[in-house]
Amino acid sequence: MLAMSRDLSSVQGALDFELSQNESRVLHSIVKWPELSDQAIHSKIGMKKSTFSSIKTRLKENGYYKRLFIPNFPKIGFEMLHLMFGQLNRFTTYEERMRIANETIKGFTEDFFVVSEANQAFNLSVSQNYTEYAKNLETFLQLYSENKFLSKEGMFDNAFPFEISQCFSFLDYESLLAKSFGFISEEYEKRYTIPTGPVEKAKLSRAERKVLAGLVKYPEETDTLIAEEVGVSRNTVANAKRKFLKEEICFTRVIPNIKKLDHRTLVFSFVRFNPKISDEQRSNTVELVRNLMAPIFYINKNLDGFIISAHASEEEFDQLNDELMSFYMKNEIVLDDPVTYKIDSSKMNVIKDLEFLPSTLKVLGFDDKSPISEQK
Repeated sequence: MLAMSRDLSSVQGALDFELSQNESRVLHSIVKWPELSDQAIHSKIGMKKSTFSSIKTRLKENGYYKRLFIPNFPKIGFEMLHLMFGQLNRFTTYEERMRIANETIKGFTEDFFVVSEANQAFNLSVSQNYTEYAKNLETFLQLYSENKFLSKEGMFDNAFPFEISQCFSFLDYESLLAKSFGFISEEYEKRYTIPTGPVEKAKLSRAERKVLAGLVKYPEETDTLIAEEVGVSRNTVANAKRKFLKEEICFTRVIPNIKKLDHRTLVFSFVRFNPKISDEQRSNTVELVRNLMAPIFYINKNLDGFIISAHASEEEFDQLNDELMSFYMKNEIVLDDPVTYKIDSSKMNVIKDLEFLPSTLKVLGFDDKSPISEQK
């Protein structure tokens, strides 16, 4: 295992943040421990309650973070995560594509993160089975082909069944903030969220299904407000939330605003692994990727995987990537060069920005056109 105690600030030069040291500590701590109470967090970092509370409030009011409740996909009936990426016809524009395809894309309830910039794009989605995903894929490819929106190479897709995949980072920004602020990041092994191997679907009552949908829809609200919106008692919400977090039926994430933190480049990379590499090599690779790239998303199967990471600039990414590629080549980790897209966040079109509610309603058997409180 690679030594993980080195100062991560050595990987990246200091960035010009507006945050003070205490503000950085608070933001990093709520990202690192999103499930803990304020009291537990300020005790962990040795900060006065009043100082912690005022800083957290100020960060929230200034748009530095938002909170999400995310369903733990395998435990509510999703079998796999899907990735689609590729080059678009450079002679078409985003506006032209959206004029024709917007309603169709919005109708793909399984898609939760869809990004496009100029002539490149990628999206992430979940599905209950491959057939469900294939229907959306065929609809998309037919529409884009008919309107000549695709490049000659077209789009590529890949499935990551949860049972045989490892999800090291799913909207986990702890490593990114640690690297940016010069803190020490925690190893991935201590913070897996999405389980691997065979997973038994959780049994939820009708009230619990309503609460789960309410948490995903109203992640920033109090138990009292959620109870009113979904038509159950406050105690039902509190009890269900405790169950969900204890049994990891859903998990919380605090999402920092990376634009405010001066991360101007979003990078997507897809890699094919050498099937002959050892388990030790795989472990070393995972920790090196965490150290260097601090991925927001990081998911692997035995033969391939992808990461999405954020960087201050293309130059910074290129420097880190050179080090990573040197390790890949020296140790024969990959079969060929990764497919990499670098997207300027100022020019990026986010078509779906972490939209988990539509897929959650669908898998729970709810009608997305009716209030949660009226669901049967």
